[in-house]
Amino acid sequence: MPDRRHRWRGIHDPEMVKSGVQVSLALDRTRYRPGQSLRATVTVASVRVGHYFPTYVTPQVVVRAVLVGPDGSPVDGTIKEGVIGRQVPLDLSREIADTRIPAGGRFTLDYARQLDRPGLRLRVSVTVFPDHFYTGFFESLLDSGAGDGDAQIREALDATRRSAFVIFDRDVPLM
Repeated sequence: MPDRRHRWRGIHDPEMVKSGVQVSLALDRTRYRPGQSLRATVTVASVRVGHYFPTYVTPQVVVRAVLVGPDGSPVDGTIKEGVIGRQVPLDLSREIADTRIPAGGRFTLDYARQLDRPGLRLRVSVTVFPDHFYTGFFESLLDSGAGDGDAQIREALDATRRSAFVIFDRDVPLM
């Protein structure tokens, strides 16, 4: 909250989100050879958020690590994702999981893989989906028949799908 004034920019504002959290990537060494094991840690720390991050059930933040080959394509079986958020079913009847970060806290994704070929890189990203819950809600409405509101629901769904943004993206050569 700049100057301790909430301007309601929140989770939809990439710069606001970036200013509230700090993302770091640590590897167990700087260079690897085929046959060695890679160990990496991605940390998302809440450094300037005075409440849980994200605050409520609508957004979801996905932390992703994957090995990519020399052509930039993901290597099968090497994707690992962690979700930061409060997950509830569409009817809001119960909590499935709560992995939000408390003020001053952190979320950690540990990544370990055997490096089986030369030319590999580690690609790490943190993507914010501000309207994640609404995307599922609108998809459900359309699946069950939205009636006269079909066009408006499709428009709203498209808007939720366009709202995602990346706050961290690194491509690290390993060899």
